[in-house]
Amino acid sequence: MKAPVIDLHRPNRPGAAVGLLALVVGIVALIAAMQYRDALKEQGEALDEREATIAKQEAKFHVISNAHRESGDARMAQLMAQQRYATEPARDLIEGGWHPNIALLSLDFVTASRQINMQFETRSVQEAISYADWLQAQPGAESVAIKRQIQKPGPPAPSVETSLQVTWKAFVARPVAASAVAAAASASAASAASAASAASAASAAPAASQARPQASHAAHPSGARR
Repeated sequence: MKAPVIDLHRPNRPGAAVGLLALVVGIVALIAAMQYRDALKEQGEALDEREATIAKQEAKFHVISNAHRESGDARMAQLMAQQRYATEPARDLIEGGWHPNIALLSLDFVTASRQINMQFETRSVQEAISYADWLQAQPGAESVAIKRQIQKPGPPAPSVETSLQVTWKAFVARPVAASAVAAAASASAASAASAASAASAASAAPAASQARPQASHAAHPSGARR
């Protein structure tokens, strides 16, 4: 084994390859970090732009949804109320005659023609016909027509699928205006009569009080003569 030769007069100079390699690795890491930061910045800007677009759309939808509330147009308010309550008679018909033996499959409300296109299943044909007869007997129903009936053998149990078309009657407001006017007129007449009676009673009271002293003065001289 050869012993290393140590020269204490020579300065210590480590190899430059390790330092150069570390410098290159640091530069590559710095470049990668800068690129990653730029990518994250672009993603953040894209997300901010998307959030701004969504916020604008939500604000637009909010304005559209609240247009009928903030508007002072009576005609628009009436149309919105009619649209909101257009299917209430149909819902009353469906909810009033439903029972657990009827399985509703589909409901289609057509407000323009006042029609209900419904499909349901029952255990027998008689139950479907009874439901149609009940709907026909209601005062809010104008016509009821059975379009189709299909018997299903099962499984799990035999049933009957029925397609029904119901036309409900148009809503007609009750003539409450004339009755309200008559009630107001009768109330005003009654109040006028009560006021007149109170005024006559108030005017009669001072006259009676004036008549009593005159009668007492007239009776006093006659007593003195006696």
